[in-house]
Amino acid sequence: MTDRANSSLNPPHRAGAGSQRSTISLPAEQIEQIRRLVAVGRAASVSDYVQAAVAERLERDRSLTELQDLFERKGQAPGAEHLAWAREVLGVNDDEGEGKK
Repeated sequence: MTDRANSSLNPPHRAGAGSQRSTISLPAEQIEQIRRLVAVGRAASVSDYVQAAVAERLERDRSLTELQDLFERKGQAPGAEHLAWAREVLGVNDDEGEGKK
């Protein structure tokens, strides 16, 4: 996906200081879903939608790393019952792996 490929839906890229352009590939179904969201005003552009999604994932990964570091410093980890509760609350299955819903 490039901004040029989506230029009919996207205003010119509003890169801030330090922004870099990158090309990514997404399944066609995801691109179409994002374009529909842009068309109804749920996102300013495909790029803005992807930037927000990446920022959210980076924050989640940072939080998980911080939590893991805390457990390592304390020399203990949550018990099986705590992990089971967390998986249930988060809607995460053991089969799906860490971080997937």
